[in-house]
Amino acid sequence: NNYVNNCAAELHCKMAIRLPILFLATVATGTLHHADAFVQPTSPISSSLDRPVSSALHGKTNDIDNDIGSTSQPDCRQRRSFLSVTATAASLFPLRASASATSSKKLNLSSEDLKEIILSDIVDKSFLVTADITRDVYDESATFTDEIDVYTMDKWIKGTKSLFIPSGSRVSLVGDVNVSPSEVSFRFDEDLMFNIPFKPVCSLTGRVVLTRDANTGLITSYREYWDQSVNEVLKTAKFGKKA
Repeated sequence: NNYVNNCAAELHCKMAIRLPILFLATVATGTLHHADAFVQPTSPISSSLDRPVSSALHGKTNDIDNDIGSTSQPDCRQRRSFLSVTATAASLFPLRASASATSSKKLNLSSEDLKEIILSDIVDKSFLVTADITRDVYDESATFTDEIDVYTMDKWIKGTKSLFIPSGSRVSLVGDVNVSPSEVSFRFDEDLMFNIPFKPVCSLTGRVVLTRDANTGLITSYREYWDQSVNEVLKTAKFGKKA
């Protein structure tokens, strides 16, 4: 039991990366009506979702409410429910090893040089679904925040690599990458294929803001914002269709 609870607590952070949490929980609770046909009583996935979830998974629910601010209370409760339901299911999926930390950092890069690196990470590496970031330009203590929670860099990398299928996903840069001494920002348009049963693909748009340290120029914060609500994103789900 201790092993299961420890795994569940760690996997809460790894699984709570953007839409997979929301989608899997919605299917499990039957609120995504066109997915009901895929949820069978004998399914090992749906059976595991009925198991108790460790109380350690709920440690940050107050922080979630504060982060989403203007979001309605029902939506807050819905998101907490998503986290609880899917954390146990997460133990069914293997996690890849995290990227190794680099020994040297690219300090105080010019705006032009940093833009070139971030642009390559987006366009060439599709880092939003592969987590293949240029770690040299990130502070090792950098935090990654999405619509659900806040993660360390290693947990964000592990979770992203485990949950998305890059070959079935699409990430497009919308407009340009804007770089200043204090931050980097860009907009994205993406179709995400999830590494969960039936491999659903959901679409969303949004923006990312990367905050830079004033002394080192390294990125200390990743913040992702969605243009759509949770329910709007879930309604775009398609099954077995490559983006």
